[in-house]
Amino acid sequence: MAVLLFISILGCLFGQGTAQASTKPHILLIVADDLGWSDVSWNNPHVMTPTLQTLATNGVIFNQTYSQPTCSPSRTALLTGKFPYRLGMQRVMNSRKPHGLPLDEELLPQKLKKLGYATHMVGKWHLGSCKWEYTPTERGFDSFYGYHHGSQDYYTHKSARALDLWDGKTSVSDQNGVYSTELFASRAEDIINQHDPNTPLFLYLPFQSVHTPHQVPSSYLQTFSTVQDDDRKSILGMATALDDAIKRVTDTLKGKGLWDNTLTIFMSDNGGEYSDGQSNWPLRGAKGTFWEGATRVPAFIHGNMLDRTGYTYHGMMHFVDILPTLVSVAGGTEDPGLDGKNMWRSISTGSDSPRTEFVYDIDSGEHRFAIRVGDYKLVTGNRAPKDDWYAPAEMQQMGILTEIGNESGPFLFNIREDPLEKSNLYGVAEYAAVQRAMRRRLNELTPYEVPFPDLADDPAADPSNYGNVWAPGWC
Repeated sequence: MAVLLFISILGCLFGQGTAQASTKPHILLIVADDLGWSDVSWNNPHVMTPTLQTLATNGVIFNQTYSQPTCSPSRTALLTGKFPYRLGMQRVMNSRKPHGLPLDEELLPQKLKKLGYATHMVGKWHLGSCKWEYTPTERGFDSFYGYHHGSQDYYTHKSARALDLWDGKTSVSDQNGVYSTELFASRAEDIINQHDPNTPLFLYLPFQSVHTPHQVPSSYLQTFSTVQDDDRKSILGMATALDDAIKRVTDTLKGKGLWDNTLTIFMSDNGGEYSDGQSNWPLRGAKGTFWEGATRVPAFIHGNMLDRTGYTYHGMMHFVDILPTLVSVAGGTEDPGLDGKNMWRSISTGSDSPRTEFVYDIDSGEHRFAIRVGDYKLVTGNRAPKDDWYAPAEMQQMGILTEIGNESGPFLFNIREDPLEKSNLYGVAEYAAVQRAMRRRLNELTPYEVPFPDLADDPAADPSNYGNVWAPGWC
């Protein structure tokens, strides 16, 4: 469900053209949806993402950056700096249930507003919308253009046959037939063009691509005519369309005179769903699981303010680290109540990561638990599904075969030595002490869990009550 890109402008410098840069960084945070490890060109030469490729190779490629297994939890971690299990946000939000990201959490845009930022969001929210208080313009964004729920038609902007496209708190019904990737790029261009360069800008741009349904302008499919699987062909075209949209945004920053002082970070919101044509190969598993393919996402950082560029950063990093890192870069102070770490010095210079552990998830209701401590990963509880090493269609056509996983767990892996998760060390006598220590750490963390609420669908949510629009204000 989703990839992340943020662009910040640091320092008291002049950009291209005549515009004077803000003395604080401008930040553009772009999230791609369900973009897998092997859905970007620096991990798979069959993918065509030249804009992202240039930014990645001229910046710092992240090799060990982690999301949550699905999109609502990842977006929770990103915007709060806290692991979702501590907030009751471990699972995907349901549009018919009265639930949202807790209102007592101060989100990234709210923190940046306190630091003098103009804050704008274009794209996917998916953190609750049953009441207006849960929606973006009530959570720190000056403007919002996008959709509240998890997925929709790229052209009609409908989810389950009802409209879900918003400009602030106004439903938008006149964009039927406009491809969402291009629509969101156009709004981003407008925001940048209208922005006062003397005010620091935070633009959060979580794209719909490359989440299903498989929809893309036909011109993008022609490039991948030799790919025999139609779903995979669509995903490859959608990734290239996303890349073109990001080029439009970066070109607009250049035209506005802001680009020379721009910091760019790109990440996916989680791994891809290989049954839908996305690819995490050679990593194991698919979105929604605790395998590396679900949670280890393509990512990079780019910008002139980095002390070191042109290398791959192997330090451990998690979505919760984005908030404290950006707040620090923007001149704010660290919040000791967060799970996130300030990664700026580490990723800017290539020094060791301050992060030594993280929580994949703790969900007692579904009896699913997974943590990482140092090099080791423990997965216990209900068996993880979708545990194959699934090669994308273009590689299968070259003779690279999918490997099938059929272990029952629990699982213990040394991720540094075995990133493909092929050697389960659980129950191996040599690793008994590691296994006990990992179990002990999981037991220490579990009491901090806030259970995901068990709520019934509310008939008040039905869009037929609001002219076939998924409207907030019913809970």
